[in-house]
Amino acid sequence: MTEDTATRSTLGTDLLLYTVARLLAVAVPAAVLVLLNSPVLVALAVGLVLGLGLSLVLFRPLRARISVGLADRAARRAAARRKLEAQLRGEDERTA
Repeated sequence: MTEDTATRSTLGTDLLLYTVARLLAVAVPAAVLVLLNSPVLVALAVGLVLGLGLSLVLFRPLRARISVGLADRAARRAAARRKLEAQLRGEDERTA
């Protein structure tokens, strides 16, 4: 597995974990409130507010890993774009 594929796989895994964690951060408080006979819309609204707060505090390391992965990916894409533009201009690859 190349470094590019490994990084892409890690970024995809981190994004999936973060998405699932955010959904659970909303669903769990909402489900608890529904089990306590709260109206569903009220439970969802409270779950969204609690989920937002929880995700900001609890999932900070995961968000940081995603940010680093996205920055690495953007840097690789920019380098590839510069290399392609140099090739299209007919410049030697060693000087680009």
